[in-house]
Amino acid sequence: MKSFVFFTLLFFSLNGFGQHAKLTRAQEDSLAKNFTPSPGKAIVYIIRPSIMAAAIEMRLDCDSFFVGWINPKTYLFTVLDSGDHIFIAKSENKSTLKIHVDGGQKYYLEQDAKMGIMYARTKLRLITPEEGIKYLSKYLISRQNNYPLLTYSTNVVEPSFENQ
Repeated sequence: MKSFVFFTLLFFSLNGFGQHAKLTRAQEDSLAKNFTPSPGKAIVYIIRPSIMAAAIEMRLDCDSFFVGWINPKTYLFTVLDSGDHIFIAKSENKSTLKIHVDGGQKYYLEQDAKMGIMYARTKLRLITPEEGIKYLSKYLISRQNNYPLLTYSTNVVEPSFENQ
């Protein structure tokens, strides 16, 4: 009887721990779109609006950090320190884009995809905030975004909502 009570309590206590941090994709999307950059940090959204090469996920890195895999009509994001950063999109080719970011700002990159010889080709370009906001309103966050949405570290941007 004691073992039954012990295992029952163990089951319910372990079952409750895993449920508090699970977010739906819509919740993740809302958090990512409503980040407010803190001083000294910038947010960069990478958007893939084209459906060309739809079956191909493309890898995206920033400096030495793996940002994630991006599919058509989705976006990735990362939070960076002020300064120069190099984004690298990998597919049949490698597209490199160096940008300078300032703290407290949001930046938007477009990842274009075209059919290549054996695989899809890619190209990165900086787009205007107006274009970026328009794209973000239409698309969901990639399921393979590597930047943590919820963090308890004091040296990383915490999510805050702009329209409260």
